[in-house]
Amino acid sequence: MKPKGLFFILLLSLAVGGCKKDKKENVVFDGNYSGWFFLSNKSGVALKDSVVILMQSGQFSSLTSSSTLTTGKGTYLINGGTATFTNMEAFPDNLSVVTTAVLNGSYTYAIKGDSLLLIKTDASQNIYTYKLAK
Repeated sequence: MKPKGLFFILLLSLAVGGCKKDKKENVVFDGNYSGWFFLSNKSGVALKDSVVILMQSGQFSSLTSSSTLTTGKGTYLINGGTATFTNMEAFPDNLSVVTTAVLNGSYTYAIKGDSLLLIKTDASQNIYTYKLAK
């Protein structure tokens, strides 16, 4: 191949590759979401509950159904493909509150239109999934 042809191919590949933007850059979760929380383990779905989450300017608050009545409140930060939630809600008596559905820790996410999917796997291989829509 001639040096001019090789140079042209290299220049073209740099131009095309350099124009791509990270789709997860400048992501904003702000809004009111409702949907479902699922806790899955090796045996299947262990818990399913409805959830409502309000996210605004790096702050969140959440509420599950009246059957489990779990609340959460705190901050979130989006960095690359990860959303990290820090719950600041205190639960003095963990026996009367199901804290499993509280947003806390790092989640991978996917956005499609008005839908938001959050997924986290813990050390015990439990999978925490939020399927939400605005």
